[in-house]
Amino acid sequence: MGNSREDLVRAVSTARDQARELLAQLEQQGLPETAGSSSLYLALVSLLKRLNKEAPAPAAIAVELDQLATMCEGKLAPLKPLLEDASRVARGT
Repeated sequence: MGNSREDLVRAVSTARDQARELLAQLEQQGLPETAGSSSLYLALVSLLKRLNKEAPAPAAIAVELDQLATMCEGKLAPLKPLLEDASRVARGT
């Protein structure tokens, strides 16, 4: 179980890092997608904190990641595959 949790933390961390980079780019360019990117980034930060503090059910994490993936349209689209990968890791598939 430990390895799968580490894999999940790694996958969510990767998505968070990419969301942070994208947010910085959007802010620099003054694009309207900044609000969505900021929300996504903060949700991933919160999710990581929960993963590091407690052991939430992987199925619940997968549902949250799937919901976040639905936000990934337009400039946020590059984040969708990362969130889908993290969701698969959470499901163990």
